[in-house]
Amino acid sequence: MADNEVSIDGKTYDLDALSDECKLSCSLLQEVQEEIVKVSRKLDILRASAISLADKVKETVSDEALVESNETT
Repeated sequence: MADNEVSIDGKTYDLDALSDECKLSCSLLQEVQEEIVKVSRKLDILRASAISLADKVKETVSDEALVESNETT
């Protein structure tokens, strides 16, 4: 696909032949899709960080700070 073409639902269009409104929508769609990828990566990093931090808390928590336990033995 050339730089001045866009593919929509399996059809390739010449960007130069599209209306200005359509060109703008295509550009905005591309930006939104790129942002979704970035935010998804960020969310993956945040989830991994949360897991790591929760593990660290479990390793370092002190029984002296225990107020109540909901565990049944």
